[in-house]
Amino acid sequence: MKNVFNTQKTKRHCNYAYKTKAAKPFSQKALVQKCAAAVLSVGLLGAVGNAYAISCSATADTWGGGYVLNVTVTNDTNNAISNWALALNYDQAAAITNSWNASVSANGNVVNATNIGWNGNLAAGQSTSFGLQGTYTGNFSLPVCVGQGQSSSSSSSTSSSSSSSSSSSSSSSSSSSSSSSSSSSSSSSSSSTSSTGGSSELTIQEDNSGFCGVDGSIDSNNSGFTGSGFANTDNATGKSVDWSVSVPYSGNYLLEWRYANGSGNNRAGAIEVNGNARGNQSFPTTGAWTSWTTASANVSLDAGTNLISLVASTGEGLGNIDSLTIIGNDIQTGACDSTGSSSSSSSSSSSTSSSSSSSSSSTSSSSSGAPMLPQAGNPINGKFGKYKSWQKGSLSADKQFADILLSHQYTNGGFPKNQAYDSMGSGGNSAGTIDNDATTTELLFLADVYQRTGETKYRDGARKALDFLLDMQYSSGGWPQYYPVRSGYYEHVTFNDDAMARVLIVLDKAKQGVAPLNGDLLTSNQRARLSSAVNKGVDYILKSQWRQNGTLTVWCAQHGKDDYLPKKARAYELESLSGSESVLVVAFLMSQPQTPEIKTAVKAAINWFRSPNTYLAGYTYDSSRKGDGNSPIIAKSGSKMWYRFYDLNTNRGFFSDRDSRKVYDILDISTERKDGYRWGGDYGSGIISYAESVGY
Repeated sequence: MKNVFNTQKTKRHCNYAYKTKAAKPFSQKALVQKCAAAVLSVGLLGAVGNAYAISCSATADTWGGGYVLNVTVTNDTNNAISNWALALNYDQAAAITNSWNASVSANGNVVNATNIGWNGNLAAGQSTSFGLQGTYTGNFSLPVCVGQGQSSSSSSSTSSSSSSSSSSSSSSSSSSSSSSSSSSSSSSSSSSTSSTGGSSELTIQEDNSGFCGVDGSIDSNNSGFTGSGFANTDNATGKSVDWSVSVPYSGNYLLEWRYANGSGNNRAGAIEVNGNARGNQSFPTTGAWTSWTTASANVSLDAGTNLISLVASTGEGLGNIDSLTIIGNDIQTGACDSTGSSSSSSSSSSSTSSSSSSSSSSTSSSSSGAPMLPQAGNPINGKFGKYKSWQKGSLSADKQFADILLSHQYTNGGFPKNQAYDSMGSGGNSAGTIDNDATTTELLFLADVYQRTGETKYRDGARKALDFLLDMQYSSGGWPQYYPVRSGYYEHVTFNDDAMARVLIVLDKAKQGVAPLNGDLLTSNQRARLSSAVNKGVDYILKSQWRQNGTLTVWCAQHGKDDYLPKKARAYELESLSGSESVLVVAFLMSQPQTPEIKTAVKAAINWFRSPNTYLAGYTYDSSRKGDGNSPIIAKSGSKMWYRFYDLNTNRGFFSDRDSRKVYDILDISTERKDGYRWGGDYGSGIISYAESVGY
């Protein structure tokens, strides 16, 4: 992304102030800068006539050679805006190592930031915030911040020359904002949420609402804590500290724990949100139980209530936890007895009426104006973090494994499938693939190692892999199995084994800047391509959904790249409706803004899974039952089984063999194919459960 501001033609009026962040574990002063920009000539956001000056303020906490910058964007005008962008001009090279709640790119001394969808819509007077983490040399100075917003009625062309300014009102706004910023941050034990739904920093102490408990005790025998004490877990694996917060938007938030670890060993914990794994957090030794510091992580939260658990993964338990601070947009404490994000709805989340899905109380608006569903329980959540199963337990071991990955990466950026990665490879010019989790998993692992080391070879490998995914997309929006494209069934758009859905999940997370696909990992050109790639993918999914007598159903495992029709793959993979692959396709659609088209497609697919004509009630699939005459389909009270393949027109489940015969008794195919392929499972259970939780 180019520096979208011509600073030679920009007038600004800035105030500077200092404030002390009293509850931080260091006693540096944090600078505050407020700058309202009157932009006279800007090539920004494709604005033609509806561009407006906005104000932005920044506060920084520094320690050693590192800093955290929190930036607040405020729409000071009388007009609503639907997206915004700003530039931060540093007095030295901007060494950004992490970011959250904005799409960020760095070019020399300039950092450009734009909204990430949900935080682009700002009413007059409303604010939002994002953050950066980085390193510096010498003395740290706040960057000069200039910004502009665009109304939803603006054209998408690339012309410029728009002006609006009032230096006197900018000055007034600046002064009052600096004053309020100073007072609101005087205590970290309270939220600084604005009345207009703006940015907030919420710190939860053990005696505050939002603190839900500790497997251990609340102690006060070590000095230096804030609040009334600190949470001291029992010394055992699996012991946890729990909090509850409510947020209006799904997205990344910064979680910061203040802790002390006086033992001689580093301690660690798993981060869970609503029972789902969201990462790991290390707590290095601080040398004494009276020496306090912070550890932080970017964590994806769901719209609504989030039960956050920090679960000890070492036998010594966690460090002593003094407080949890959450930085993001309009955060509030949540109810500790909640079961997840859907509880934020003012109406019953268990209702399955057709009207409940459109309730504004259980959804949040995206930049397109379409609502977003709460994401707790969405089956896509378990797909994004698969790369973590490759982690070896130490950074040095992960670097060695990442080096092996790089040695196997093809020149086109793709990776092979089913590679053991137990020794160094030789790369080559072969066709890369997205089959069997290939390329997407390697990309995420390399990105994660880059975020933890800053070594650019891992960033560059991840960038090559992302370019591979973007380049292999057909103009119709689908993805083939291999690229460069191989002839035969490989050229079909591939839902099989969740290939295309997994690519879209990764690209969508990259578009949102979800870790580890955040910070300066991606180039500005890549970020510019992401929205189009995801939108085209969604369009292909909608066009390829199969209709039976005019009624939308689900998808085949392969479809034609141009005609969108179901296609045959291997001899025993006939044209059909898939009870397996359709699950992640519809789950991905449920992670997108629920436009009328997407909502119609999702509800039709869910209805198909719910239909008694598509599942076997009272049966389960047991793949361990192998050998002649042993059927894996066995009776089990209360269970439901969906077939892998269904007839396109009758919804009758079937099986097939290497001679492409279609049969309806699994014992009519060879033992080799019966035992060597999965023909059924409880595929629909998870997506139906999630659909019910959001009123679908």
